[in-house]
Amino acid sequence: MSHVETVRFEVAGVHLSGLLARPDGGAARGTVLALHGGGSRAAYWHRDNAPDASLPLLGASLGWTVLAVDRPGYGESARDARARVNLDGQADLLFALLDVLPAYLGADYGAGVFLAAHSMGGILALRMGAADAGRDLLGMAVGGVPLRYSPAKAEAMALVPTDREFVPPMRAPGTGPETFFGPPGSYDPGLLSRDGRIGAPVPTAEFVDARDNPLTLPGVLGKVRVPVHWTVAEFESSNQAGPAVLDEAGRLLGQAPRVELHTQPGVGHNLSLHYAARAYHLRVMAFAEECLPRGS
Repeated sequence: MSHVETVRFEVAGVHLSGLLARPDGGAARGTVLALHGGGSRAAYWHRDNAPDASLPLLGASLGWTVLAVDRPGYGESARDARARVNLDGQADLLFALLDVLPAYLGADYGAGVFLAAHSMGGILALRMGAADAGRDLLGMAVGGVPLRYSPAKAEAMALVPTDREFVPPMRAPGTGPETFFGPPGSYDPGLLSRDGRIGAPVPTAEFVDARDNPLTLPGVLGKVRVPVHWTVAEFESSNQAGPAVLDEAGRLLGQAPRVELHTQPGVGHNLSLHYAARAYHLRVMAFAEECLPRGS
């Protein structure tokens, strides 16, 4: 039976940490690189007390290697000023990580890399897919990407000071923990307690990119040339969502060879922290499977 282990990599002088699950027996079908959102960490994708909601365990059971990485500026690298870079700088570091993964994983690398990404990690994944180096990706599944913020969230973000290394917690209406979850009963209420949270400080460098994302993302989407699975939550309240936003995302992704648009029932913004996380992750892995080269 697969298990999740803690791993560390040194990339361009930066130490990155993460959680890794490998398939049992035989070569892997491919590698999923999972990117958490802002103010979170790799544990977003795998909590020890919720194995049924774990993307690494599910992916490994389906024959994939899954690496949920603490993005630069989080986890092991949170104390390293070189890692607290904007999203383009993070993309460079993650491409450098991808360069060493085949040797590190060996037969557990598989046919290539597929990105699974949430929220700010989704913005990063799309930037990677728009870069020349991203042409070799198998594809990606992004969820909770803020194509447009709710008015309350945009107003709150505009007031956040950006003269320090990490942004202070936002206290305005529409920015509390409850904003990122669906209705009561759709998630473990312990996630809202201090002990249950998997949060981490948000580096200012990436916050500025995220705040400006509604202005910059449309141009990025037009350059993505790998398959994209785009999910919005049924109870999204952090970003603007709904059919109109999905249609706009599909239109902007005009150069992607395939786009699949999906509304995930039963979840709020934090799709992978709800009881319906397994259903969402199964869709992610099905799309990844469909992105494999024929004959893999």
